[in-house]
Amino acid sequence: MLPAAMVTCPACGKENDESAWECKRCRAPLREEEPPAPAGSLGEVCPRCEAFNEPGIRVCTNCGADLYARPAAGHPDRTPPDAFTPPSQVPETLSQELRALAISPEEAEEAGLTLPRDDSQFDKTPPDPFPAVSARAEGAFAAAFAPDPAPPGPTGRRPPPATPPAPREKHPPLPPDKPCTSCGALNPPAAKFCFDCGTPFPKKAAAAVQPPPSIQVDEALGAEYEDATTESAPIDVPPPAEAEAPGEPVEAEAPAGPAAEPVPQEEPPPFSARLVQEAGPGQGVAFALEHLENSIGGSAAHIGFGEDVYVAPHAATLAFVDERLVLRDEGSANGVYVKVREPAALEPGDLFVAGERLLRYDGPVEVPRGADADPPFLGAPRPQGPVVRVTEVLAGARTGRTCYRSGPSITIGRAGCDLNFPADALLAGKHAEIRIGEDGSAVLADVGEGSSGVFLRVRTQQPIELQAGDVLRIGQQQLRVEVG
Repeated sequence: MLPAAMVTCPACGKENDESAWECKRCRAPLREEEPPAPAGSLGEVCPRCEAFNEPGIRVCTNCGADLYARPAAGHPDRTPPDAFTPPSQVPETLSQELRALAISPEEAEEAGLTLPRDDSQFDKTPPDPFPAVSARAEGAFAAAFAPDPAPPGPTGRRPPPATPPAPREKHPPLPPDKPCTSCGALNPPAAKFCFDCGTPFPKKAAAAVQPPPSIQVDEALGAEYEDATTESAPIDVPPPAEAEAPGEPVEAEAPAGPAAEPVPQEEPPPFSARLVQEAGPGQGVAFALEHLENSIGGSAAHIGFGEDVYVAPHAATLAFVDERLVLRDEGSANGVYVKVREPAALEPGDLFVAGERLLRYDGPVEVPRGADADPPFLGAPRPQGPVVRVTEVLAGARTGRTCYRSGPSITIGRAGCDLNFPADALLAGKHAEIRIGEDGSAVLADVGEGSSGVFLRVRTQQPIELQAGDVLRIGQQQLRVEVG
């Protein structure tokens, strides 16, 4: 199978398909538009080689001569075919490579190329695909069209020797192509990456910077300038003035500037304490309380949980007050909870956690009365006396289950209680209990059947004292207090 014919770009030398109209590397035009053939033309005959060409062809397909450029009348075209220089032999210049590869002069210098001294690097015009013939070809063309010389006479002089042709200008050889270390393809010397596989070429190592030459002073020059460095004679200084009489007052000198106030140092805590994480991503991590007031919150706090989205930037504060460790809620949306050890008093609006459920104690309420109608089939008897309400709080502060009871207690658990949550794995059968007194007061108690316990939210700006072993719940973190 014969290889496909290729067309060489006159600008950068890239091989292109024969059907291409412009170079796929530098976008230079590969051929000129052919003029339309005259109507009724059967073809054109080359005036140089007398070869027949199809209609519409402008350049002879045999010798490459222009079919529409007619020589002077009476003189046939005798230009030798070798006077035409094909585009593939046109030497490439650095400006053409820079235009094709779009690199800077510094990168060209790194690749080992030299820039021309003229302004050709700023000329973006593609070179002529048919360069002018050399001086030798011009001489041959002139000799072909010169009139035939008259026959020399018997006494004519010998003609002078012919002028030797001018030597052709030799272009400096281009640097060799760079082979790719990955695919082995040859690339131009100024290429920054392989045109086939895209592998970047390593940069040329910078030349080592030579240290500046050291300066040494000749010892013979020291004696010449020795007098310039000799010490001058001492200057007579007048004696100090006599001191004033002791009876006269002496003004005190003002200080140069305000005295810097010492920075007070923070006192250490009266006793050592720390928080140990019981649940969460960092289970087992201990946080020492090293300040008199230790903030709990986001990443900027002393004890930070920046990865927990349910923890506010400053949720709570642990402070040492009068040899006691107290916890203060700073009013965040989710708050901080403390595990109930003994029955704790409840106030309307208090929140507490049992298992995985967040519940709210609403206190005494009035049961709304409906319109007088027939009782529903699945109705419940109306409680007698004062009624209290406990409400389940869902995500987004939405209301879940609601329980109305008149007392003396409201139980919470998985089964057999006033509020049942059978799907909660952290709840025991009977987990917590709200005990209602005769005076309407209520307390929250942990029945003790569940290991997860009951947590009561700390009221805002009402500090509570902590003891060793108390458990806190902030967001998704559960922390245990250790003292000593």
